[in-house]
Amino acid sequence: MKIKSASFKNFKTFSEAGIFFSLNDLTALIGENSVGKSNVLEGIDLFFNFSKSKIFINSFHHDNYLRPIVIELTFHKLTDGESRIFKSHLDEMGNLTVTQYIECVCTNDEKPLAEANMDEIDFIESKHGTKLQPTTEYDWTVLQDDKLPTKANVKAWWKKELKVGDFDFKTLFNSKDEPTQEVYVEKLRLLWNEYSGNIPQEQITGDEKMLGWKSKLKANLPKYFYIPAIKNVADDLKNTKSSALGELINWISSSVSKEIKNEFKVKSTELVGDLLKKIDIDDDGNSKIGMINKALNENVGFDIGCSLELKFGSPEMDDLIFPEPKVYGNDGYYSEITEKGHGIQRLALFSLLRTYNTFDFGKKNAEKNIIIGIEEPEIYLHPPLKRSTYSLLQRISRGDDQVIYCTHDSLFLSVEFFDEIRMFRKSDGNNPETKVYEFSVSQLVEFYKKLYGKTIDEKSIRHRFYHIIDESKNEGFFAKKVVLIEGDTEKYALPNYFKAKGFNLDVNRVAIISAGSVDNISYLLLIFNEFRVPCYVIFDGDKPKDEPSTYTDSSRDDLINKSIRNKELFQLLNKPVTNEQFFFPATSVDQNFTVWERNFEDEFHRSLVNYNQLKSEAKKLYGNDSKPLTARYISEKISNDPAKIDAKIDSMINKLKELKWNKSIVE
Repeated sequence: MKIKSASFKNFKTFSEAGIFFSLNDLTALIGENSVGKSNVLEGIDLFFNFSKSKIFINSFHHDNYLRPIVIELTFHKLTDGESRIFKSHLDEMGNLTVTQYIECVCTNDEKPLAEANMDEIDFIESKHGTKLQPTTEYDWTVLQDDKLPTKANVKAWWKKELKVGDFDFKTLFNSKDEPTQEVYVEKLRLLWNEYSGNIPQEQITGDEKMLGWKSKLKANLPKYFYIPAIKNVADDLKNTKSSALGELINWISSSVSKEIKNEFKVKSTELVGDLLKKIDIDDDGNSKIGMINKALNENVGFDIGCSLELKFGSPEMDDLIFPEPKVYGNDGYYSEITEKGHGIQRLALFSLLRTYNTFDFGKKNAEKNIIIGIEEPEIYLHPPLKRSTYSLLQRISRGDDQVIYCTHDSLFLSVEFFDEIRMFRKSDGNNPETKVYEFSVSQLVEFYKKLYGKTIDEKSIRHRFYHIIDESKNEGFFAKKVVLIEGDTEKYALPNYFKAKGFNLDVNRVAIISAGSVDNISYLLLIFNEFRVPCYVIFDGDKPKDEPSTYTDSSRDDLINKSIRNKELFQLLNKPVTNEQFFFPATSVDQNFTVWERNFEDEFHRSLVNYNQLKSEAKKLYGNDSKPLTARYISEKISNDPAKIDAKIDSMINKLKELKWNKSIVE
């Protein structure tokens, strides 16, 4: 099973109103610092691996410990085995929802919680859910997991008329005499197999005690591993029950056959016994252990009716064959992994987790999967390793396991998989609240169907984005604002003009992103806008030099397509369009876009008196006629004298400063 959705209330940055969002097989949590991304990973860790040592008063939102922390996870993609185990707890979609409550209580019974001192506060935890069970009238049909009904209940029920609709339950028995508990349950299972649809049921809500599922949850929920950004790797490399390496060792030792273990025990006991006999005798021929045992009994002070003896137990195979494990690395210098660089250490952690899940490690439920929560997987890694690690996370999540991570690195995202992103943002105001934004493939499909009357499947959408993306486009998810441009010509020139006018894009956290073509701008605009990233679009209107109606054949078709494109962009930008066949708007610097009537070069460079000279100088410098390089050269030359820069740059800077996210395009 995997987590389908999560909600958090009254937990750290999340208020009483809470947050709710869905999760994919691979989910990236992004956003500015202190918006709650890491709190999600910590909250999930509390859900799966609760410990009082992980809870403090400041774990409650604004220290409001009078209200409980509420963490709710809904699971889907249950295996057949998991569905059978949790059958009575599933909703109509086959999903399992579990709600965790973490509450403060006062250990002083004479005080209300609000008046308790800090040392009088304790924390309790419980997991709640729902269960579908027979109504009170049909309590005799209740099947309890691994538990028989009491003899008294069977006796009382047998005196009643036991019917489900017109069917008499007692006809399943070979005798009219009161059955044993075992026989009663056996026939009850037959009744459920044949007549479950006729048994009136009701859904109850309660905690572990009412639902009777505490051991069921512990044994069958996925195992969650949390890797914080700052982690003492040595802790994970210790042989403890909760660590991946510890379970590796336990699995290896448990896989040794019983015969080998028994033979080892006999021979090792004989060997250790002989050694003890030799080293136990002191110089005077007395037994050291014997003297200790004599003193042990004398020091009791009185006869307790029981003699005490210090005795060494038989050596266990694990103690001799598998002492405290250590992981070593050989990068030319063979040493423990804890002595290697932090990047290698974190990669070793990922490898341990994958190795852990490669085998079943003697788990009771071989189908049980793992969920990995990673905070900033990019730290300590160089770019090639970052790309490789992102691919690793993708591969892990394509199997039975799930990965949730928070990141500040564009190498750990892909516009192609925009639906894996969850954007965390804080609202404005004195009491800001965290909100989470996501955008699904189904929403995009529905939008295209509504706008164009066409049905586009997920594969087609992925294919389109795959061909227009590169790592630079991912930067838009981390920017405060995004400027979408057509290509490299604008990307090489505009930053120079902005900087010369005192507007530094990086300082103002504005990402300028080249779509590669004006036809691709609409895709990126849709994605970034739905994640509440304010977008400013700059594009060429591509108006021809002659009257559009004078063109024929393929040239005319090209102008019609460009007009359709211009109309589409205007519609996405919430601007009016005409019904005319040709649509080529005049140059304008607007609130959320700038359009050049023809193109950027005509607007800024070809109109220069010395344009040909500057172009010739650029060609001589770079050795080619590259438009982007020519634009860079000219912009650098003009920027040496900011007064000569076109006044439209000032207007664009002002619009960028004022730019705010307005509304969803798809809704």
